[in-house]
Amino acid sequence: MKNIKVEQSGRITKIMINREKSTNPLNIGTIEEIEEALKDETRVGVIYGNNRAFSAGADISLFLDLTPRDAYDFAQKGHDVMNFIQTRKMPVIAAIHGFALGGGFELALACDYRIAHPSTVFGLPEITLGVLPGFGGTQRLLRIAGEGLAFDMISRGRKISAQEALSYGFINEVNENYLDRAMEVAREYESLPVEALASIKELIRKAPDSGFELEKEYFANLFSTDNQKEGARAFLEKRKANFNQRQES
Repeated sequence: MKNIKVEQSGRITKIMINREKSTNPLNIGTIEEIEEALKDETRVGVIYGNNRAFSAGADISLFLDLTPRDAYDFAQKGHDVMNFIQTRKMPVIAAIHGFALGGGFELALACDYRIAHPSTVFGLPEITLGVLPGFGGTQRLLRIAGEGLAFDMISRGRKISAQEALSYGFINEVNENYLDRAMEVAREYESLPVEALASIKELIRKAPDSGFELEKEYFANLFSTDNQKEGARAFLEKRKANFNQRQES
């Protein structure tokens, strides 16, 4: 494992995202390693981040050269992993601090229980890059937050605090000792009957529907636009993007 560190404790798998960049950007290698670490579905999972963030999103440097086909494949892999987390038998807990943005927030939304440090910032700011969430974020946020709030946050790239996230129901708890608390919840799940817990999860967190397919398609199509390239360059150059306001045919 190059991008994560894994510890086993009883029937709990503890996964630390540990990228070379302190905001833990997600790439294919990282999400594949997270999936591999969670393959044993008899174990409860806990995911958290090292350094400054849970994860501040995708590695935007990759976005400059992606074709629409590449972007679709990237989104497909992200969907595969997020859908696996959502539907695996035992719960996965997200212990969140720093930033949970873009793909990092989508990873947290795919988990079953979310605990955040009070200073955490959440958001799906992909529109500021000329794209949209590509790992299931449009659909999972819609289901948790409702149409009005999901559209507001995603269409404006609006970021919110941990306390706001709690009030909106995006997270279950705010706790200074977010990781310790996540392990407490994991041990509680570990002690419960696995058959009943798996059945409850299956009934509540059913497999994704057709909206997820459309998200991948629209995400990929945006990689044929000049605005997507401008958004990625502006992010990497730390400047405001200058988007073309005429829709490209």
